[in-house]
Amino acid sequence: MEQTTNVSTASRTASLSGSAGQLIRILVQNRVWVLLVALLFGLAGIGLALMATPEFVSEARIMPEMNSGSNDVFKRLASVAGFAGIDLAETEGVDAVRPDLYPNVLQSTPFILYLLDRPVRTRSGTDQTVTSFLETHKSWSVAKFLARNEEPQRLIKNAPGQPMELTRQQQDLVEEVQKRVSARLDTRSGIITITAKMPDANVAAGVAQLAMDYLTQYVTSYRTEKARQDLQFYADRLSEARRRYQNAQKGVFEYNDQHRYMVVQAATMDKQRREAELSIAQTVYTELARQYEQARLKVQERTPVFKVLEPANVPLIRVSPKRTVMVLFYTLAGFVVGSLTVLAIRLNLAERLKTLMAR
Repeated sequence: MEQTTNVSTASRTASLSGSAGQLIRILVQNRVWVLLVALLFGLAGIGLALMATPEFVSEARIMPEMNSGSNDVFKRLASVAGFAGIDLAETEGVDAVRPDLYPNVLQSTPFILYLLDRPVRTRSGTDQTVTSFLETHKSWSVAKFLARNEEPQRLIKNAPGQPMELTRQQQDLVEEVQKRVSARLDTRSGIITITAKMPDANVAAGVAQLAMDYLTQYVTSYRTEKARQDLQFYADRLSEARRRYQNAQKGVFEYNDQHRYMVVQAATMDKQRREAELSIAQTVYTELARQYEQARLKVQERTPVFKVLEPANVPLIRVSPKRTVMVLFYTLAGFVVGSLTVLAIRLNLAERLKTLMAR
């Protein structure tokens, strides 16, 4: 029994070896056709590689300020409060816009709408907005080809505080920019890398610089917004207190000039009332001036510092397309197609399939 099994296995192995040898002989006999198909596919790959739009990537790196001092003080207060049964763990994150949230800012629709209106300079030296540049260099797709003959819609300018409404063109541009502009945070070093990928090297560097400027201004505006509101409040109140103090001072001086030689009890009471008003106005003015200066210092204290480690540079080498890889891929695909075609013709696979289906 064992001998029969060994003989059956040997016969199957020989049959498979004979079939593989037959396939190799067929391919060798028709090698000219296989190589011709591979050559044609390779030439097609060369054409597509040359026609493909080159893409350039520009990177900028910044290191944001970390509020380590404030956090250390807060942690010490939290540890002391823990002995009293007070839990401050949920309020430990004083700053809502943490560095790990910065990449989300550059994926937001308001940033992209801001970016689309910014002018950039192309490699040829012409200035155009990011919108017009992307419309000129838009990638081809079936959906975009079918929508080419549609009448372009008017771009909507959304008012602040109102629900955002986008046209189809704006929505397509937003999705395109979200793919091309990104940021990532190195959690160890705290360095933020901003990346912009564009079909033009100069535009890629310009967009990366615009994204870095927007991010720094956004974070600065957020962190100093409350302090700036307080500063404006104190500035308005200080202006009112200054006018009140000047009017009270003027009233006292005018009263003294008019009643220089009069000694009347009623006049004395009126003088005391005016001097009291002057003293109150002076006290309020002095206190508001002190608080105004403190608010100015608070704005400076809350203003974050961003260290630019690597400014946006104009890339010299494209990142895509990988033309050598494309040519090799198409050549290999041509070799496979040519081989399958030869085998299908020589082995009459079509007739065999018909016979099998007829059974």
